[in-house]
Amino acid sequence: MSLLVHRLLQQPDPGYPILVEEDTQWTLNELREKVVRLASSLQAKGIQPGDRVAIMFMNQKEYLLSFFAILYAGAVVVPINITLPPEDIIHVILNSGTKLVLTTAAFAAKFEGKPIPAWVANQPPELAEAKTFPSLETAIEAGDPNFPEVSYGDADTLRLLMYTSGTTGKPKGVMLSENNLASNLDGIEPVLKISEQDRLLLALPLFHAYGQIIGLYALQSKAPLYLVPNFAPKKIIQTLVEHQITILPLVPTMFSVLLGSIQRIGADKLANLKACVSGGASLPEKLLHQIETALDLVVLEGYGLTETAPVLAVNSREHGSIPRSVGKALPNVTLKLVNEQGETIPWQPGEVSGEGEILAKGANIMLGYYNLPEETAQAFDAEGYFKTGDLGHFDAEGNLFISGGRKKDLIIKAGENIAPVRIEEALHGHPAILHVAVIGIPDEKLGEDIMACVELKPDHTATEAELKKFCLEHLPPFMVPAVIQFCPELPKNQTGKILKNQLKTQYSQILQTNGSPA
Repeated sequence: MSLLVHRLLQQPDPGYPILVEEDTQWTLNELREKVVRLASSLQAKGIQPGDRVAIMFMNQKEYLLSFFAILYAGAVVVPINITLPPEDIIHVILNSGTKLVLTTAAFAAKFEGKPIPAWVANQPPELAEAKTFPSLETAIEAGDPNFPEVSYGDADTLRLLMYTSGTTGKPKGVMLSENNLASNLDGIEPVLKISEQDRLLLALPLFHAYGQIIGLYALQSKAPLYLVPNFAPKKIIQTLVEHQITILPLVPTMFSVLLGSIQRIGADKLANLKACVSGGASLPEKLLHQIETALDLVVLEGYGLTETAPVLAVNSREHGSIPRSVGKALPNVTLKLVNEQGETIPWQPGEVSGEGEILAKGANIMLGYYNLPEETAQAFDAEGYFKTGDLGHFDAEGNLFISGGRKKDLIIKAGENIAPVRIEEALHGHPAILHVAVIGIPDEKLGEDIMACVELKPDHTATEAELKKFCLEHLPPFMVPAVIQFCPELPKNQTGKILKNQLKTQYSQILQTNGSPA
């Protein structure tokens, strides 16, 4: 039986809508009935226990409906990032062995003439040959409201296959069990302490691990979840005000953009907002203080990966924010740091640890990478700890600081290891900068040098010389970027995370065309 279905959907209906999207509201009972009916139709469509069923939706109620219906039918959920190019989406479908895709007509139309499995959508004429339900609504209506749940494996069986965007090559599948997710929900609960008195706004995409765990946690807490289809500041502000939202989870780039809108309307209209949650990327200290000052609340920064289902550490509502720290490890997660030789870096209360790669162990850690046994083996150490690839250290109280960013992002300049995050933090202090990403660029003499790609705030200006002088005032000379590239808009994924690999690709093309910028 599905652990998550029983845990999140079989609890008593609280008597108020728990999913709200635009003018549509579903109570828990309504969601539960739709889940059972859709699961029945999935089985009638030929879906067997263990089959892969993909879902392609924006932040819609249909995402969570489909998620639970697939589990109820004994199948495996394959969430697909709708912003991926069609080639990558097809790779996910084929690599996972997906037999059915639940989506909308708009997304299905993107695959005209391409080899796809059967679709559940409002089917356009161009895909008339595809075997499909007329619509998701029709599938629900046709389903049996008394359909019995299908058993498949146990709580540690593969039930969720999430594809990471990856740093190179095609997306790879992260295998997760229901126990992985349930364990993460258990770890989050005593730290964030969200209750049925709270109201959450979710503009983070549900197809990403961060947005998905927030959605599931809201259901577990019986806190009404207000879905905004994508990051639209005007719509978010409207929802915050009209529905008296108390909890707002976003990523740093979203907070940065939203801050201007908040300052324009006045924070007094958002008096019900009690806490913000930040994840997905490092939260600059200046931005943290700006949000907390503007809204008179606490910002809780967390940290995790898709492979860890996803949260590993987060600041608690009880202790509040700690600048540049993601707080302590969840109560059911163990973290350790290792040096370049893989040796554990010692730490004890009252002392600050050395810096090293962050490794994690707990029931939330993935089963492995799908059909990639060698990569799976390399992702764990001899003691079963997962290697995050991130660098950090502990303070005297055991709070984790992601002090060096990604291990692979380190810039090695003349033998000196330089963490981009430190330079980014400094540049974020400049009043003209909205977003910044620091990358390594090839240099014949130094091996690598530093390039800062910056996106300026609207109606602000800055020169390369001005920003280099600013860096020199806040950083040692060897950390001052050799090149500062002004970008109209930095490339970002759906969650607002800056795509450094895309920047590196763009830069290498410029280098090949124009030669070294020095």
